[in-house]
Amino acid sequence: MKAIQISRTGGPEVLEPVELSTPSPRPGEVLVKATAIGVNYFDTMIRTGRYRWMPKLPFVLGNEMSGTVAALGAGVTTLKVGQPVFVAGYEIGNRGGLYAEYAAVPEKAAWPLPEGLGAEAATALTNYQLAFILLRHAARGVSPNTVVVYGAAGGVGSALIDVAKLAGATVIGTAGSDDKCAFVTARGAAHAINYKTESVVERVLALTDNHGADIVFDHVAGKAFTDGLKMVAPLGMIVSYAVLGGMPETDLFKEMRANIERSPAVRCFTMHTYDHMEAPRREAMALAVDLLGSGKVMPAIAARFPLAEARRAHDLIEARSAAGKIVLVP
Repeated sequence: MKAIQISRTGGPEVLEPVELSTPSPRPGEVLVKATAIGVNYFDTMIRTGRYRWMPKLPFVLGNEMSGTVAALGAGVTTLKVGQPVFVAGYEIGNRGGLYAEYAAVPEKAAWPLPEGLGAEAATALTNYQLAFILLRHAARGVSPNTVVVYGAAGGVGSALIDVAKLAGATVIGTAGSDDKCAFVTARGAAHAINYKTESVVERVLALTDNHGADIVFDHVAGKAFTDGLKMVAPLGMIVSYAVLGGMPETDLFKEMRANIERSPAVRCFTMHTYDHMEAPRREAMALAVDLLGSGKVMPAIAARFPLAEARRAHDLIEARSAAGKIVLVP
């Protein structure tokens, strides 16, 4: 079978098409034939060697695969050959291996897809799973009346718009271009802020009559991270779920005390907290499957590339010019 493997870290050029043996399902496993494969930003972090939980090399990337059951291992009872399924890396120990034409996975790791949920849309299921967990678990205790979503045109950002709106929130999204801002409002955000031309803090305060946002979902951090404390509503929270812009350079606790009149909270979050918390992780995935299967929301697909052109997909995601999910097609 064809797959994409890295033997060293670096730029997109280290993504090498390789020919590997097609796996055979062991007892309790199913063999899944890929129809669509999701591309995530943290795939690029593994490729560049910046991921905290780096695997041993050589390594086949990939943590999102939708396809059909091609073969059953002994003892499998809940799935059948030809059935559409989705495989998430969280359910196979984050071992990767899904930038490939086939994957053998435990029966329980292959989520049956409802009729009407296509393979490409299904690659966004982990984005919606994360969005449910961020809103319901990471930000628990905070009523999501007004929510700010950084990077709202991305796969996770657009999922957060949908999930927050379903919870009754007024969503303010940020993006880095006017075209992306138009995409964000078309997805249902009440407001979109171009962070390259406007002050996010000033706009959020103006849009909320200086009250601020109850929850700020921030995947950037970086130098301006503590500025977010100025736009948090009283007893509000910043949920930091990635640090794509690097670590803050200021004393976080000092800045929190400087904004003490708002009694702000900051939660640092990673999905790896749920590596050994199966029940809430699977509950969130079930919610994601039900939501996308209902047709109430439809993930935006930004671009499709052949599996062999995974380098182009990584170029695009690192350029941050795509709006929506990037998909590889075997």
